[in-house]
Amino acid sequence: MKAPHIQLALRHFNDLAGRFPVMCASDEFHFLPRAEAAAEYYDRLDDLGVGAIDECVGRLKSFKQELDLLITGEKDLETLIDLELLKANVAGILIELEQNKSWRHNPLLYLKIAFIGIDHALNKPADHTRERIDRTQKRISAIPRLLNQAKNNISSVPETYHQAARAMLHDGQQYFVQTVNDFCRQDSGLFSKGFQKALAALNVFDKYLEDIAPVPDRMFAVTSLETSLKDHFLSVHSLDEVFQMAVDEWWENLKQLEKLQSKIDQRKSWQNLYHDFCPDIEEIDTIELYRRETELLKLFFRSHGFREEDLGASLEITATPYYLKSIRSAASFGAAFSSDPREKSFFFITTRFPQQQSSASENDLLRKRLHREYKFLTAHETIPGHHLLDSIRRKLENPVRRQIESPLFYEGWAYYAESLLTEHGYVQNPMEYLVDYKRRLWRSARCQIDVGLHAGFLTLADAVELLSTAGFSREEARKQIYRFQLNPGYQLCYSLGRYEIMRLKKAFENRMGSEQFHAFLLEGGELPFHWAEKRFQALNKES
Repeated sequence: MKAPHIQLALRHFNDLAGRFPVMCASDEFHFLPRAEAAAEYYDRLDDLGVGAIDECVGRLKSFKQELDLLITGEKDLETLIDLELLKANVAGILIELEQNKSWRHNPLLYLKIAFIGIDHALNKPADHTRERIDRTQKRISAIPRLLNQAKNNISSVPETYHQAARAMLHDGQQYFVQTVNDFCRQDSGLFSKGFQKALAALNVFDKYLEDIAPVPDRMFAVTSLETSLKDHFLSVHSLDEVFQMAVDEWWENLKQLEKLQSKIDQRKSWQNLYHDFCPDIEEIDTIELYRRETELLKLFFRSHGFREEDLGASLEITATPYYLKSIRSAASFGAAFSSDPREKSFFFITTRFPQQQSSASENDLLRKRLHREYKFLTAHETIPGHHLLDSIRRKLENPVRRQIESPLFYEGWAYYAESLLTEHGYVQNPMEYLVDYKRRLWRSARCQIDVGLHAGFLTLADAVELLSTAGFSREEARKQIYRFQLNPGYQLCYSLGRYEIMRLKKAFENRMGSEQFHAFLLEGGELPFHWAEKRFQALNKES
């Protein structure tokens, strides 16, 4: 018989999977768990009606009370960690639904559910073609209801979300017509009516967005950062401490960049050196470059701190799906949802922006950046970054830790993974070091801005100056800053998460060795770091 807290957790996951099957099955929505029961609902789209959200909030608060009762008097460390992780998960969902209320102002939320939902229905594992056809048909038929909920719920839209939503809608309409229409021809009698209604609903929603006057981003910053840090990430650090950590990281990286600049070419700034750097790989196809690099990293890290069985999970490296191009970064990881061996994880590469959103010069700049940073981007997204971490999480026996991700651990680990390239000598060229420190500078700037604007440590002018120094135009800097303010707390995850991992590494790796340190850290799940530290301390007491 399962332990009481495990029974409670499974009930929680199953409830969320039935309410939000697309969001739970996708890595696009970091506030929800990867509830495995969502695989039973590939024929449903999420319900974001006001009544459904209110009911969900009530259920979450009752669940939190049950967790509090179980925590009282609990002595077992691993059980306590599970309970605290579940509480943090509930806190993150409540922050999103009750405080940030993105469902009230972010049309992207609904479009992501629609298009990701169709993608999953078409492509997730199925026992037979009939199952795939049936579930795709049902999700297509649910699109008008979902978009009606969006129109009923949304009261105002920030400029950034408005622009991104219109871009995604246009890309998604092309995806819908091309991909889904091809599939519909296999069974046109069943698909035709639902397909036409869904396409009409998308057109109506496009007109709805066109008629909305967006709200300036600066008027729409939400204030959940402190709550997210304390209750969702379970960080023991104050905002002052996180900000100072980012400031220290900034000055250390700036010092290293200036030292490298002096060593490489005293006549050029490090910013110019970065932009002029073109590795001798320009003739290689970009996606093939990243495929090759993933295999090289896999080979390298077999003998540098990672176990063979953790490095071998399958991964497909391919172009970013058309409907995701406007919202995903140029290099991104698309995690498999389940442990089903038929399901793939993806490393998505955008080699060209959607035609209506770009010029030839912008695509050329994109290609140069992808080639300039390819080693670090690959390490971040694949080995030993997101792909390795996610592969281990999905194999964990503990159902709580198998189904809960933490943005702080997730992004901190991937940023830490990049630093292993220089630590272990995988990169040695001074220009590659410069690329690494430039990326680190950008991370520390983002952390400072995330915390500093919220807490009053920085002005908008200060934030723009940080990103300008990190190599961005002032216009792009302002756009980034407004985007950060719409999703408070996420930008600090990279620097704070890496800082915490490096702190654990300094305390415990020498006693354990690199391989055992990494294995024990990752096999604990994506934990709040003070609980990860307690696990290390308990292990040391046993040995």
